Amino acid sequence: MSLGDAERICVTTFDASGQSVTSSEFVVPLGEDTVAVWTPHSTPWAERLKLSPIVSVQAASGNGRALRTEPVLEGRAELRTEGSELDTAAQLTRDKYGLAAGVVRAVDWAWEVGGQRSPDGVVVIHIVG
Repeated sequence: MSLGDAERICVTTFDASGQSVTSSEFVVPLGEDTVAVWTPHSTPWAERLKLSPIVSVQAASGNGRALRTEPVLEGRAELRTEGSELDTAAQLTRDKYGLAAGVVRAVDWAWEVGGQRSPDGVVVIHIVG
């Protein structure tokens, strides 16, 4: 299975103490050996990726559980909060996930009304092994 074709992916990053932080995310393909994770709330990603751009990724089921039959891959991640990759990833996410992407957007809007502003972003992951 191509990673970009998976229902979701598990992405593991690392926090300031070196502890792993794994989250289940929507995923879309951006090119050969490159996938994207669109996020309406980029602040946590910015903090962790500033510490280390190295991530591990694994295909996951629709409920976010890692598919043990799929390999864990290493990647280098970059957060982008503007530009064509953000626009492309956001559109591909809406196309692939439909209403679910809209729900994520609505939840983020509610957070921002409460005062926690964070720009949209796309985590571009280049698979290296």
